[in-house]
Amino acid sequence: MKLPHILSDKTENRAIVQLSRATKGIDTNKVVFMSFRGRSYSDNPRAISERLHERRPETDIVWLFKGDRFREESKKVPDYVRCVNRQSRKSWVELATARVWVDNFTKDQELRGFPREKQFYVQTWHGDRPIKKIAYDTDDSFYRLEEECSRVVTGSDFGMRMYRTAFRYRGEYINEGAPRNDILVRSDPADVRRVRAKLGVPEGVKLLLYAPTYREDVSVIPRESRMDLARTLDLLEQNGEKWMCLYRAHYLSEGIDLQAVQGRLMDMTSYEDMSELLLATDMLLTDYSSCATDCCIMDKPIFMYMADYDHYLSTRACYYDPHDTPLYIAHNQTELEKLIQSTDADAARANCRALRDYYGINETGHATDAVCDYIIDKLK
Repeated sequence: MKLPHILSDKTENRAIVQLSRATKGIDTNKVVFMSFRGRSYSDNPRAISERLHERRPETDIVWLFKGDRFREESKKVPDYVRCVNRQSRKSWVELATARVWVDNFTKDQELRGFPREKQFYVQTWHGDRPIKKIAYDTDDSFYRLEEECSRVVTGSDFGMRMYRTAFRYRGEYINEGAPRNDILVRSDPADVRRVRAKLGVPEGVKLLLYAPTYREDVSVIPRESRMDLARTLDLLEQNGEKWMCLYRAHYLSEGIDLQAVQGRLMDMTSYEDMSELLLATDMLLTDYSSCATDCCIMDKPIFMYMADYDHYLSTRACYYDPHDTPLYIAHNQTELEKLIQSTDADAARANCRALRDYYGINETGHATDAVCDYIIDKLK
C-alpha cells in the first residue's frame, strides 16, 4: 500500500486506516490484542486471548508487538496467533479491519474516532485499584481512555469510580474481575504446584515475593527506600522454615542491589505473568504497587514498605492516604519485622477481607469467560 511520502506519520496512519476500511471492510472473525503498548504477551489480554481460542478456535487472533520486542515476544505466543509489528503499516491495517480490539493500555492518538459502529473495543486496563493517581486525575492526557470503548473490564467499585474520573469513561462495564486474576480466585493447589515447578522452587521452600514499583524521579530504587532482604529472610526462617525471595522489579525500574541475598533469591523481573508469581508466593512485600490488591484475593500476608512515603508523595499524587486503609504499612526495617511477627494466618485473612471490603472488590473467578462471552457475541 503506497502513500505519498509528503504525509506526516500521523496523517499517513489515519489514511491507512481509512483506506483499509474502504477497500477491505471489517473482518468479523478477527480480534486484535495488545498488552502494554506492544511490550509483551501478558496480563489480561493474554488470559482472554488464550481462553477465546479454547472456546472458539476458528477466531483469527492477532497480537501486536512493538519493534524492539517483536522478535522476542513472537517466540512466546502459541502457533495459532498471528504476530504483527506494531510499528509497521500492517498493524494499522489489522486494527482498521478487526471486529474487536482488546487492550490494557491506550492506543495511539491517530486512532481517536475509531473503532466505527461495526467494531468493538474492550479495554481491560492493567490495574483498577491503584494508590497512584493516573490519567486525567493527574492532568496527564497521555493516558486518555478512548470514548469509543464499548466495554471496560473491572473488578471493583473503586475501579468503576476511578475510570469515570481518570478516563472520563461513561460507558458500560464488565464487572466480573480482572481476567488475569481468575487463577488467583481459584487458587487451585495443582496450579500452585505447576507454577512452583516451572520456577524451579525446591520442595518445602516458602516464598517471599518482593515487588517494588517505580519512582517518578529516579530509575533505581533509592537506598533509603530498601528494606534489608537478608535480615527479613533470616527472620522468616527463625521457626525452622526455609524461605527464598522472588524479586520482581517494575519494568520502568532498574532494580536494586541484591548481592546480600545471593543463593536465596530468584530474579523474576523478566517473568511476565505476575499472577503466577502471586499464586506461588506465601507472602507479598511491596511498596506502592496495586499488586497488593490482587494478592488480597488469596488471604495471604501482605506488607507495604514505605520508607520514602513523604518523598514519593511529592512526586506522585495518590487517590488516598494508604495509612487510612487496612494495608499493613512499615516505614523502616524494625516496623516491618514487628508486622511480620504479629501477623499469623488468621490476621492475614482478616486483613485481606478488610482490603476487599475497602475497595469493593468483585473478583468472581469467571472474568475471562465473561469477556469472551461478549467478544464471541460480537463475532457472531
